[in-house]
Amino acid sequence: MVPILEARNVTKRFPGVLANDRVSFSLQQGEILAFLGENGAGKSTLMNMIYGLYSQDEGEIEIRGAPVEIKDPNDAIGMGIGMVHQHFQLVPVFTVAENIVMGTEPTRFSFSWKVLGLASGVTALLFFVGSLFAFDNVGQWLLAAAAGAAAVAVLYGLAFLLGHLSRFRFRIYFPIVAVASFVLFVGLAFALDELQWIPALIFLAALFGAASYPPVREITTALDRRVASRRIRDLSEQYGLAVDPDALVEDLPVGVQQRVEIIKTLYREAEILILDEPTAVLTPQETEELFEIMHGLVDQGKSIIFITHKLKEVMGISDRVIVLRNGRVTGETTPAESSEEELAEMMVGREVALIVDKGPASPGDVVLEVTGLAANDSRDQQVLRGVDLFVRAGEVLGVAGVQGNGQTELVEVLTGLRPATAGSASIVGEEVTNATPRTITELGVAHIPEDRQQDGLVLGFPIYDNLILNTYYQPPFALGPQIQFDTVYDYSAKVSKEFDVRTPSITVPAQNLSGGNQQKVIVAREFSRPIKLLIAAQPTRGLDVGSIEYIHRRLIEKRDEGVAVLLVSVELDEIMALSDRIAVMYEGEIVGTMDADAVTREELGLLMAGASLEGESPEGTTGGSADKIPGVMRDAAEGGDSVD
Repeated sequence: MVPILEARNVTKRFPGVLANDRVSFSLQQGEILAFLGENGAGKSTLMNMIYGLYSQDEGEIEIRGAPVEIKDPNDAIGMGIGMVHQHFQLVPVFTVAENIVMGTEPTRFSFSWKVLGLASGVTALLFFVGSLFAFDNVGQWLLAAAAGAAAVAVLYGLAFLLGHLSRFRFRIYFPIVAVASFVLFVGLAFALDELQWIPALIFLAALFGAASYPPVREITTALDRRVASRRIRDLSEQYGLAVDPDALVEDLPVGVQQRVEIIKTLYREAEILILDEPTAVLTPQETEELFEIMHGLVDQGKSIIFITHKLKEVMGISDRVIVLRNGRVTGETTPAESSEEELAEMMVGREVALIVDKGPASPGDVVLEVTGLAANDSRDQQVLRGVDLFVRAGEVLGVAGVQGNGQTELVEVLTGLRPATAGSASIVGEEVTNATPRTITELGVAHIPEDRQQDGLVLGFPIYDNLILNTYYQPPFALGPQIQFDTVYDYSAKVSKEFDVRTPSITVPAQNLSGGNQQKVIVAREFSRPIKLLIAAQPTRGLDVGSIEYIHRRLIEKRDEGVAVLLVSVELDEIMALSDRIAVMYEGEIVGTMDADAVTREELGLLMAGASLEGESPEGTTGGSADKIPGVMRDAAEGGDSVD
């Protein structure tokens, strides 16, 4: 059978980097093909060439046995290739239908006052000069001209004012001017003798046309919402992707937003779908729904390329697996013929411990206590609503939740990057609410930020500078105002080796490192000084299985040294593997806190989606303050069971 898509010896070079080295693969119709690989293995580069974002330097790509040249995404779409990016390409304030049809909008004829004004203006300008001779004298002509100009000016101002006050200026401006101009014409027709009202009418039309001319775009067409909605509903029913075409995207849960992205590719008649890390921000229930959708798509003849770093998902959903390492194909197998351990070894080139080696915790005194914490987001909308939690020395408190439920803002408040509007936070008994980041750091707080490139590193600085960003002003790195560079170099070389930062030199800019090594630089900086509290936000985001193993091991080492660890992650497997207690955030609140070994993955998924759990724990308390017993849970949604 001829593959629906085939790549032969595809090679892509960037300055100093061989991203893909003679990569070959094929995709059959109705198949789910998974791609695995470390960070920097070449997966994204390869898919970007298939989707037309890059052009290959060597090799060829075939669609149904015919060689093709994919110059840009429009070419790819025209050939039946669609891509759902990890970060959705949606406009939040648009409706589902508007997002889906963007660029391919079905249109219908639309009456336009702008067209009327333009037509009247053009007609008037053609005949106005000849009509001037219909007046008997210049005075009469000037009187008519002045009256018409004054009237239209008044009408223009009135329409603008009314429109401004009603916030619908463009909807009412042209009708008001048109109707009022006609009323004025009727009055002038009786005021002027014989047929002299004709040029007056034409003059008014000229003024109206001149006022109407500038916004002439969208002249005769408008989005046919009925046609668009009907086709979207048909696709939704055909492929089991339930969405409301008229809903605003910003009001939809993330799982439904992903459905919108998939429908967008199907709307453009894609036969090949590329899904890039599609489960990164989904709850377990949403992930299961996505897998059902994927099976439904292949049952109807669609073909799927599935990019992920989650081995369990690969084993559960894919028909074939291709592993990339250093830009080359290092293995091709099927889930039935392989195992998670074998796939991990093919990815990394060594054995990888997939299970976190963690003994029981020995919790001590409370290090971090948060009570009634509230904060606003960047739009000044409340996003944290009375958060209560505590973390003790020698334990990991995992904060689970779908991205966008306040986790990011919680970390920012606790690290001094965002002001709190209410409540309090204390570290080792010292109030730190709205303290500066330096003050919090000097209390012994380490922070692994959610976005390592934006908040964790100065990418243009060399490694040695990034390793002392929060201690450069302290001994032994500083003697008064003078940086001790020899000390900095020696320290950086030692720490880089200890934390396995793979670089030819500590003078290399941080931007030249892979994502995994960038994260190791941050971990090395934060762990190489005395700390009492570690706040780790998405510490393994975008990392390969080898780097994940390393970060997990280091986090547990810190816990065992007596450090209090607050772990925030959207990866539920990570939360369950590392945490001693788990707190679930939903819509800016802690809706449940429980012992990690007393809750199932399914129960956590329900809490993350805003649903309630049946029954109560034996203790019936929340673990929201230091004087309450941990290991308990309460109902998740006292206010309802809506999904966000």
